[in-house]
Amino acid sequence: MSHSSSSKIQKYDAFLSFRGVDIRRTFVSHLYNALIQGGINVFKDDERLETGKLISDELPKAIEESKFAIVIFSESYASSKWCLDELAHIIKCRKEFDQILIPIFYNVDPSDVRHQTQTFAESFSKHEEKYKDDMEKIQRWRDAFAESGKIVGHHLQNYKDEADCIKKVVDELMPSLHIKSDGDDDAGDRGMDAESPILIDEGKMSFSRDKKTGKKCFMIAARGLDSEWSNTPDYWEWLPHSDSRFGEVAKLKWVCWLDIRGKIETRRLSKRTKYVAYLVFKLEDKFHGLETVNAVVRFVDSMSVKEAEQLASVVHFAGRGRRQTLPFKRGDGWMEYDSIIF
Repeated sequence: MSHSSSSKIQKYDAFLSFRGVDIRRTFVSHLYNALIQGGINVFKDDERLETGKLISDELPKAIEESKFAIVIFSESYASSKWCLDELAHIIKCRKEFDQILIPIFYNVDPSDVRHQTQTFAESFSKHEEKYKDDMEKIQRWRDAFAESGKIVGHHLQNYKDEADCIKKVVDELMPSLHIKSDGDDDAGDRGMDAESPILIDEGKMSFSRDKKTGKKCFMIAARGLDSEWSNTPDYWEWLPHSDSRFGEVAKLKWVCWLDIRGKIETRRLSKRTKYVAYLVFKLEDKFHGLETVNAVVRFVDSMSVKEAEQLASVVHFAGRGRRQTLPFKRGDGWMEYDSIIF
């Protein structure tokens, strides 16, 4: 039975398949960090597998929930039964769910992958001896290798260095992961000059770059925030919103106090770079009872709650306060407030 790609939930943007401690600590580590820095949500087994979960259970599921599969063929790749099973499952997902396979040929030739020659021939010979009672498995692995070797990918020897190859891989993924916006009126579009955003983290966050400066912009969706009583209909209402990149907005109806928290992993941010934490919201004409709220940015590993609160800024919803601390109204009708620079 044939399935469309839309029938599978895409939890990850990309799944990384590779073999070997040597490339794990060098090429794979650099590629993974470049993808994360680009706002791409990546599954890498040592980063994502939950403690106590069986690898055999988790990996196929992670492959199925990824839009892209990046397979790094190195000399030792075929020596691993796990890698061969991963590759066979990736090829299956490519056929059934239109998953996109991006092969990277790391110091190996695509023709050797296609025909299982050179070091791959030795690995397959050992597998055939070990699994001689299950030649169907061997054939699935060979077929997966043959099909992968036919796909135009990234041959390391065609680049000036590994960094150049990694840049090309990231550049290839970025446009394909962009979500088309309806124009500059996209709700929550930072600065009105941002490129079309990419949805990451299961749609609970977006990533974009400013067209003029190239600066990164991460936005947390209302669903990605930890809001007090957010699932209580008496206090909050979730409304569809066609102009929002996330498809919905949260409307505050009534609460005794307001406590909304969002977090982002610092590994997504660039070193030696200044960032601004900001809040995007919209007020109804007759809103009342909400005047000022403290906005706090805290670095969990290096700053206590008390230290963070001492640096807090105040959001003046009611329009009273120093001019430089007031939110401003954007062209799309939404308000924006820059809380803290860090």
